[in-house]
Amino acid sequence: MSIGLFKDFVKNLKLNSKGLVLYDTTLRDGAQTPGVTFSLEDKINITKKLSDFGFDYIEGGWPSSNPRDMEYFKKVAGMEINAKVASFGMTSKNPKEDKMLNDLLLAEVVTIFGKSWDLHVRDVLKVTLEQNIGMIGETIDYLKSHGVEVIYDAEHFFDGFKSNQDYCIETLKAAKNADCIVLCDTNGGALPWEVYEITACVRKKISNMLGIHCHNDCGFAVINTLASISAGAVHIQGTMNGLGERCGNMDWCEFLPIITLKMKLWNKNINSLYNLSLYIERMTGFSVAKNKPFVGENAFTHKAGVHVDAIIKNPLAYEHILPELLGRERRFILSEQIGRAGIVKVASMHGYKLSKDHPVVKEITNMVKSAKGFTDTDVYLLLSRFLDKKREPFKLLSYKIEVKSKGMARTSLSIKVGDEVVKEHAQGVGPVHSLDLALRKALSRFYNIEDVVLTNYRVRILNEEKATAASVEVYIEFRNNKEVWSTLGISDDIIKASEEALVKGYMFYLTKYSKQS
Repeated sequence: MSIGLFKDFVKNLKLNSKGLVLYDTTLRDGAQTPGVTFSLEDKINITKKLSDFGFDYIEGGWPSSNPRDMEYFKKVAGMEINAKVASFGMTSKNPKEDKMLNDLLLAEVVTIFGKSWDLHVRDVLKVTLEQNIGMIGETIDYLKSHGVEVIYDAEHFFDGFKSNQDYCIETLKAAKNADCIVLCDTNGGALPWEVYEITACVRKKISNMLGIHCHNDCGFAVINTLASISAGAVHIQGTMNGLGERCGNMDWCEFLPIITLKMKLWNKNINSLYNLSLYIERMTGFSVAKNKPFVGENAFTHKAGVHVDAIIKNPLAYEHILPELLGRERRFILSEQIGRAGIVKVASMHGYKLSKDHPVVKEITNMVKSAKGFTDTDVYLLLSRFLDKKREPFKLLSYKIEVKSKGMARTSLSIKVGDEVVKEHAQGVGPVHSLDLALRKALSRFYNIEDVVLTNYRVRILNEEKATAASVEVYIEFRNNKEVWSTLGISDDIIKASEEALVKGYMFYLTKYSKQS
């Protein structure tokens, strides 16, 4: 992109971003992520969450593709939500006789996709270029005759434009009666300057509202979306956590913070974005990368001693935005690089006002430097033991895990609370789940732990060269209605590492909040 085009890009982005329409396709394009499957209940619950967040449109799926999606549109029609729900389908050779097309009319908005690339028309759809033009216009006109809002997704548009510009524009003109025409970078291979120039060209030739739908196969989905907005697109499609085919779709969790917090172009409160990202992660089982911008586990986590010391003095030293703006909290991972100033800062976060020369600070600093893994949760437990002389709220005396059929497991354990010993058992999906359930059942006899929720469980191999004999680090994240905390467990045995992390997580909560029944 030339300097002149870049200046136009920035100026136009400021002008065009004020009236953006957010169209979420997590439930349709996001559901095409390998390994992701939504139940009917999942889709209903996610629809409510997306609507509450503030998306204007929610693409619910393809009704004729399966009975679940058909039932979804019937149920969602009776729900009170702010967002419009769209069905999804493709152009038809005979719209009036096409039952699959008629099923789309269950929704108040119909998004229909058609072919823009002559390669796809000939080799995939296997019709003539003229027949494809007719299919686009006739399908949209038929849907519009039923009074629904119609959004036309021009599939493979940027590839088609580069292959045969004139024909590509003719396909858009055939969609002239659509309420919005969306330019799709379906293969995710377009470059930002191409998206900018092609969208600008289309804007001169087409009067319809323009939209943009980008995939992330080159890592450019967000910048390509911004480029298209700068050139005139206002209808923006994306998914939560960047879910989608292959490398995924344009990610709201990157796009929205950039356009709201960095560029000040979108007046929207997004401090619930992180919680929504976590919710989608739990519902899909598709983990967000730790180093992902804004919502990744490490986005506001500091480890290096120099960084921690600077953050203590001024957060702006190593953070480009404040984590609170996204509903996040700043975290410190304690390592051999930590200094006493870092321990003092962690202590202050938990209400302990100590100097760097305090003997407890020196002792904990030395412990951290020699440990394999440490979190601020460990620091709090040590401070409580050293300074408050608190007795441990419980002690796990023993446990036995039996692996059952079909992945199920049963844990029997005994704990000691004060002078009382109790035994409990539970069955769960795998050893760690059954261990957690049994531990919760035992603790619930003495303490109110209903608001403690496990929000993350991850395993990392520490010495891969040992293969199945390798040591593992288990990371578990907990949450209640007041804060989030994390623990580590390290062992050659994944169950032992999980037990260590689980026990420390509940120890932290009970030591800090002491909610005994």
